Amino acid sequence: MRFDNQVVLVSGAGRGIGREIALGFAREGADIGFADINEETARATIEEIKKLGRRVFFDRADVSDYAQVQQFVAGAAREFGRIDVMVNNAGIAKPQPFLEITPENWENHLRIHLFGAFYCSQAAAREMAKRKYGRIVSIASVAGLMGPIDLAPYGVAKSGIIGLTRAMALELADYGITANAIAPGPIDTEMVRAAWSKEALEERANHLPIRRLGKTAEIAHAAMFLAAPDSGYISGATLVVDGGSVAAGAYMVEKYRRRKSGQG
Repeated sequence: MRFDNQVVLVSGAGRGIGREIALGFAREGADIGFADINEETARATIEEIKKLGRRVFFDRADVSDYAQVQQFVAGAAREFGRIDVMVNNAGIAKPQPFLEITPENWENHLRIHLFGAFYCSQAAAREMAKRKYGRIVSIASVAGLMGPIDLAPYGVAKSGIIGLTRAMALELADYGITANAIAPGPIDTEMVRAAWSKEALEERANHLPIRRLGKTAEIAHAAMFLAAPDSGYISGATLVVDGGSVAAGAYMVEKYRRRKSGQG
């Protein structure tokens, strides 16, 4: 298995993409350490990892809090004796029109997404540097590459993660550590299903070149690809996993019109 005897840390693995990432690495042989603020959802992830025969370390930590992140990473390092992979996944999404964005909403997005990714990456990289090996994978978003509607703080935070990834790729290379990001498009998660009606989700799929929402397992697959030992020459990259949306750009408007008219 690709990650046999490796230790993988994941932030926000209680549900959704983070949970699928943690389970994906566990299926490939890794022991898992993860942080989440929701202990109830975390318990389900813990049990699933144990069923796969892997060791698991959990800390109820808020990634926007520097001290709590240090405690989480130090605890995982003590428990497992090493850290090979850090996956920055924890995040929030609270839509607000630009003219109505509150300081609290703005700051929460930056602190949880961007500050959290920095705090986790720095703490994990300090452990990785001791062994001259490591992989950092951060979940960004296509919202960090395009202008999102009603999600300016989210888009800015995700753009920041892409910039952080490039900076880490340069500065950490001498320690044998790579840093890459994944930019998912619309993914079928509990959060998305709670925010959109069934009809709206079906219509949203028609606006994507690949006519469906992405699956959490597809993001986990991308994370494992970038974190694999034989991906050591990939660093500073942002892997877009969005069904072709960014590539299509404004042409998707015409593609959608043709689909609705029965032409394609």
